[in-house]
Amino acid sequence: MALEHDFFGLLSTGGPGGIYWSETVEFGDQAVGVSLSAEDAQNVTEESLEVAAAMISSLEELDLRAREAMIAEISSRHTAVSKFIALLEDEHGEDLEDYFSHVSGDRDIDLLRAIAVIGVRFSPSHAGEDNTFVVFEYALSMDESDDVLLVSLNNRGEAVSIEQD
Repeated sequence: MALEHDFFGLLSTGGPGGIYWSETVEFGDQAVGVSLSAEDAQNVTEESLEVAAAMISSLEELDLRAREAMIAEISSRHTAVSKFIALLEDEHGEDLEDYFSHVSGDRDIDLLRAIAVIGVRFSPSHAGEDNTFVVFEYALSMDESDDVLLVSLNNRGEAVSIEQD
């Protein structure tokens, strides 16, 4: 089964009963791969597709919300954000500052400003306040994507979880 939507066009079948869409989207000063998928098209509502389309048009605002959620987790050394920062510091040492676009004196904040969005994935069948609707993938750069931080937001753009991958 295929779905048709004004923004996404004809959503192609991504497997038995599933749907898939992807495109490179410009936001800020970068181009990012954005995808939308669902294993069962019957679980995807018109409303969830409208929310996803609106969010794609607001990627910069969602990126800001995701970064604010990361900043909120810096103070605890047991969070995925702190572990991600420690991992990058171990791997790059003083060279890490070469990636910083702005140096404020707070190395953790500067690093979170510097990491790049390397992908955005939407799951329109996961609507609801407690469910992951969109995942932002962050890495030090597009070329250095072995260490990734995943920030999951619900369909209202609120942080649901942050994980290191």
